[in-house]
Amino acid sequence: MLKSLVGEAKHCIGTTARFRIIYLAMLVLSLHWAVVLFVHSTYLGRFVNPESIGALFIIGSALTVFAFLFISRVLQKLGNYTLTLGLTAVEFVVLVGMAFADSLRVAVPLFILHQAIVPLILFNLDVFVENMIDGEEKTGSKRGVMLTLMSLASAFAPLGAGYLMGTGEPRFTLVYIASALFLIPFALIIWRNFKTFADSPYPTVEVLSGMRGFWIDKNLRFVFLAHFLLQLFFAWMVIYVPLYLAKEVGLSWEAIGSVLFVGLLAYVFFEYPIGRVADLYIGEKEMMATGFFILAITTCWISFLNTAAVIPWMVTMFLTRVGASLVETTTESYFFKHTRGGDATIISFFRITRPLAIVFGALLGSLALLYMPFQYIFIALGLSMLIGIIFSLFIVDTK
Repeated sequence: MLKSLVGEAKHCIGTTARFRIIYLAMLVLSLHWAVVLFVHSTYLGRFVNPESIGALFIIGSALTVFAFLFISRVLQKLGNYTLTLGLTAVEFVVLVGMAFADSLRVAVPLFILHQAIVPLILFNLDVFVENMIDGEEKTGSKRGVMLTLMSLASAFAPLGAGYLMGTGEPRFTLVYIASALFLIPFALIIWRNFKTFADSPYPTVEVLSGMRGFWIDKNLRFVFLAHFLLQLFFAWMVIYVPLYLAKEVGLSWEAIGSVLFVGLLAYVFFEYPIGRVADLYIGEKEMMATGFFILAITTCWISFLNTAAVIPWMVTMFLTRVGASLVETTTESYFFKHTRGGDATIISFFRITRPLAIVFGALLGSLALLYMPFQYIFIALGLSMLIGIIFSLFIVDTK
């Protein structure tokens, strides 16, 4: 599999030098956001109680949704290149501020800004990528390669975060400074290689017509809903699993980093082969449904895993990500086979699923914590994943 991945990566990279650059940019950006991704809830726990943490994720994600509604107008005026560098500069300042924040009134607004900015930068990269993909027959493979490279960085980032946090009092300053430093090579890559990027026309995002377009197209509607469910899973994993492992199970941050590392390796092993299979053999439909089934079973199992031993948690996290890798690659592949770089409105609606899922996920999680013990909220999440099987079966397969 690794040999095949390297061969495909060389083929995709060889297509144009820009692809080599965009892969590198995504790799660095992944290290930037992943090194702090699972630290946020513990960081915020210094300033607010666990029930209020979800509200902060909601506010940041709601701000992202609002920004996506106007992203096309900003792109029309500034262009994707300028907007990407501008957002990167703001994100750097925000992270440095979070590193040294010692009060709620400083840390919370900066966190909310961080939550809003990261999805926008990822959207900017989507626009670059879609302008370079010249045909849908390789969309799954190219997306699979990119997701695999990003996942590789994301898998190692929690290990680094655990090491920087240490075994005693968590050292948040080191983690957030490290995240900020990764933005420097990212900005240099964009600055040196995309100055002459030719923006496609960006139609203004019309909320009602955009929603109507998604609703009329049955395939886009159900892949949107399936991707939303996946992002709901991601939101709960990011917000509640680190808290649960640290406060309820009693694992150290170095152990948590190891558990997350092993879990995220599933993306590295499976996302590229899934993209290849989707392109060449069976399409996305069956694998998407299978992924949701695995997610449902393994997520429910978290509630019954009453042990502080690291190995069972590693196995469980890995299996949940096997299901997630099936869903993530197939929903991304299916959606981007039906879009191009100029479809900024459609892409922005697709990317809204992540902040929307955080809004709903944090809200539902906060409500669940009010009415049930911490460990049982994962049963609720697992059962909700079964709905994704229905969404998957309604789409028309690409093979």
